[in-house]
Amino acid sequence: MSQNLLSFDIGGTQIKYGIVSDSGEVLLAHSVPTQAQEGAAALLDRLVALARPMIAQNGVCGIAISTLGLVDADSGRILGAAEAVPDYVGMSPKLALEEAFDLPVTIENDVNCVALAEGWQGSAKGVQHYIALAIGTGIGGGIVIDGKLYHGARSAAGEWGYMRIADRCWENHASMRGLVTEAIRVSGRSDWDGRAVFAASDAGDEQMRKVVDEWLDLLATGIVNLIYVLNPRRVVIGGGISGRGERFLHELHAAISMRIEPGFRDMSEVVLASAGNHAGMIGAARNWFLSKRQF
Repeated sequence: MSQNLLSFDIGGTQIKYGIVSDSGEVLLAHSVPTQAQEGAAALLDRLVALARPMIAQNGVCGIAISTLGLVDADSGRILGAAEAVPDYVGMSPKLALEEAFDLPVTIENDVNCVALAEGWQGSAKGVQHYIALAIGTGIGGGIVIDGKLYHGARSAAGEWGYMRIADRCWENHASMRGLVTEAIRVSGRSDWDGRAVFAASDAGDEQMRKVVDEWLDLLATGIVNLIYVLNPRRVVIGGGISGRGERFLHELHAAISMRIEPGFRDMSEVVLASAGNHAGMIGAARNWFLSKRQF
């Protein structure tokens, strides 16, 4: 008999939530603004309020949470890297929902959940050793070794956005934010976004072509370093940049090929994420079922 979960994906701007089955199917999905500026206590109250009718109307066996920030999966406490929600550090969404509904609750970092979703329903399905990178405002990641998430000693593994390359913080320059910041700097214009930068580069704007080339160089350098350290079978790239699709993948492959040692060139396949817009919810559910040894 199949089991269904209530699954939350808590982001800095949106809370996605819905019902996910034990086969990874999203049966019901909603989203509301996080209203992060109201602080962590209000956020926990909002989660309980959102959960109440969902639990009453749907037969669920538990609650799965994906959230921004570093997370202690056992206690559910937020350990850090959650500046978007004031006073979130030290709070436990897991405990709040357990106390409210007397259901088993699991919690995991949002990018780790995306990694789990990619291994369950996406581009790393069937792969035991892979990493997932989310390239958006910053660069986050998840590491899967022997089919299991690797958290590190203090649940901070995969925070490679903070790596320094050529004495620069990687995510400050190789994220979409970094791309746009550089476009603004070199052009003197403030109306750029990622799509516009790529469109100008594709249309032959030499200034923007140089911006994109330098951005790809730094992005590829960081990925090559991760390949050297972790030797993944697959590198899954997601986040806002994946909307550029196969063209971006071709450009990234070319940039990586130029920078990686020949002996490593065919060891790791670099692919785009494919678990979809509800990957956080799906990965949170996967984490719940794994924790309950349902798979």
